[in-house]
Amino acid sequence: MKRELTEIERLDLAARAEAVERFLSRAVLPMVFITVIAFLLAVGSQASFSETIVVWTVALIAVVTFIMLKQHWCYATYALSILNFLAAIGILKYAKDDYSHTFLGSFTNQFFLVWALANGYGWWKTCAHFVAAHAGSFDKERGQVGQWLADLKYGDRSGRVLEFSVKSFWNGYWTYRLLNLGKCWAVAKFKFRNLRGLVEYRVREPNGVTVTEQSNGKLRIEIAGRSIRDVDTSLELRNRLLRSVGENLKPVNFS
Repeated sequence: MKRELTEIERLDLAARAEAVERFLSRAVLPMVFITVIAFLLAVGSQASFSETIVVWTVALIAVVTFIMLKQHWCYATYALSILNFLAAIGILKYAKDDYSHTFLGSFTNQFFLVWALANGYGWWKTCAHFVAAHAGSFDKERGQVGQWLADLKYGDRSGRVLEFSVKSFWNGYWTYRLLNLGKCWAVAKFKFRNLRGLVEYRVREPNGVTVTEQSNGKLRIEIAGRSIRDVDTSLELRNRLLRSVGENLKPVNFS
């Protein structure tokens, strides 16, 4: 028997789906390129009949995937997973070509094989949650997290939205925006200083965000156990974090 999700878990599921949906909308144009390449390979195939059928099958799946992405069908995640696994099978099948016996050829094949398998597995894990979040019973949650995301993207920085950016090898190059809602946190991760490039969107428990001052004067911010070290913030943001998180920091006077 499946465990019933809590309110925050339902909101988090809807938020994760929102981030995936934004990525899928950006995947339409690359999918056009992949579909064209697949059809060119199918039309120009000089392989055996059985191999040509496989190439045409991949091309048709690419077309179906493009249509699903264009129509915003939630099952497009399954199609993307299948395409990546088919690409991995194709790489394995042609791994005995003469080109693959060279160092460059072998390295290239291994790189794309790992890339295709990782993407296929990642999309397959995403599928069930993404489809579940688009059920009619999640309409309320999707509407709520959609409103919070609008606040995170367009909200006044002097209001409740907290923003900080990181730019390092260990932390990556991201901009985080947090919204303390009392009963939970809405947390969005964007590409560095690009609020159109949503990477991750989650809803966390009230104690899901903590802030600690390090010995070097910078902050360590933990979001649901994920630690972001050496965050350099303004004096204003330090005080706002104190008011929102309320622990481990001392307010700094502007005088």
